[in-house]
Amino acid sequence: MRLRLTIRRAVLVLSAAVLLTSCSGSDDGGAGGDATAQAEGPKSQRVPLRLDGISDEVAFGTPLQLSVPRGHIDSVEVAPEGGEPVEGQVGDDGSSWQSAAPLEPGASYAVTVVASDRLGMEHTFTDSFAVGAVPDANRLTLSMQPTDGAVVGVGAPITVRFDQEVTERENVEQAMHVASNPQVEGSWHWVSSQEVHFRPKEYWPSGTQVRLNLDLNGVQAGADLWGGRSYDLDFTVGKAQVATVDAATHTMTYSVDGAAVATWDTSLGAPEFATRNGTYIVLEKFETRQMTSCNANITCDPNDPNYYDLEVPNSVRLTWSGTFVHSASWSEGSQGSENVSHGCINLSQANGATFFQLAQYGDIVTVANSTRGPEDLLQRGDPGMADWNYTWDQYVAGSALGAAITTDAL
Repeated sequence: MRLRLTIRRAVLVLSAAVLLTSCSGSDDGGAGGDATAQAEGPKSQRVPLRLDGISDEVAFGTPLQLSVPRGHIDSVEVAPEGGEPVEGQVGDDGSSWQSAAPLEPGASYAVTVVASDRLGMEHTFTDSFAVGAVPDANRLTLSMQPTDGAVVGVGAPITVRFDQEVTERENVEQAMHVASNPQVEGSWHWVSSQEVHFRPKEYWPSGTQVRLNLDLNGVQAGADLWGGRSYDLDFTVGKAQVATVDAATHTMTYSVDGAAVATWDTSLGAPEFATRNGTYIVLEKFETRQMTSCNANITCDPNDPNYYDLEVPNSVRLTWSGTFVHSASWSEGSQGSENVSHGCINLSQANGATFFQLAQYGDIVTVANSTRGPEDLLQRGDPGMADWNYTWDQYVAGSALGAAITTDAL
């Protein structure tokens, strides 16, 4: 009788153990895709969780969104290979997380998420993914001036010219970073929807080192337009080379670092083609430049007295509209006494060659005492006059962010 009772008790204990095992919870990974989850504590106490939001390729241009349904996210690390983790924030519900900004198109990221279930048990999820690249048809492209490694004049703006129209200017401007040594106050200014400049409040100090970083990869620039890469350039500010032109005395005074080194006779635009007053910058230069009255929108009629078609030596461009400083042997008899040009600043063959050799992008040329102002070229956004003929407040008002900045330390 006792033997039968012992056997019956053994069967009951074994049955209870089997029943307990069949009712226990299971967490065998539970994460979407290839994500894995591990939890501390007895397996019977785990609550299955999964990580959502990861796929083989995440779309570019939108923040990354992760979630752990029925869980509470304790920590998230999303980092590119060899890079710093991206910033992000857990949502109010505690089960979701969103990156602070879109991720870099074309880059690969590793993900580690730690989340707790409703019993307080921790689960660790690991995964990886790639961000889709920006298609060529939707990629923002651009050119920059000055060139990388250049030595420039003290008035040199940083010029960024886009090949497409930028409608999301604030996004783009926030991604454009200027650093310098010494640091200076400056501002971006949108000349048009396809061109933006940066200049300091005052001329750059000679010797300043400047670095530009356009961190545009993944930045939305328009409805279907995105930055697809980042850009960098470095340049150095050279000597302060300033040419001061007086239309009344027909002279150009050339100064280096504040000291006048030469005064040359010159001839500016005749009354009907008066050279514009204002502050210009040197844009580019040509050993010779074909200049015609037809291209200058003066006349295409060879019989017109104002017709010309010349190969002009030592041509230094001041505006895209056609204002140059150049050698003009044909006007040497009028230089110093009369303004006879079609708007350019004429120098003798020798003086023009000297100015040409010294001129560099961003050098300053000012014109005073003429009879025409710069307003029409400012309205057109002509790069030669678009930077130094506004008041500082007017210039800053052209920033999409509406405020001056101090350059980062370099």
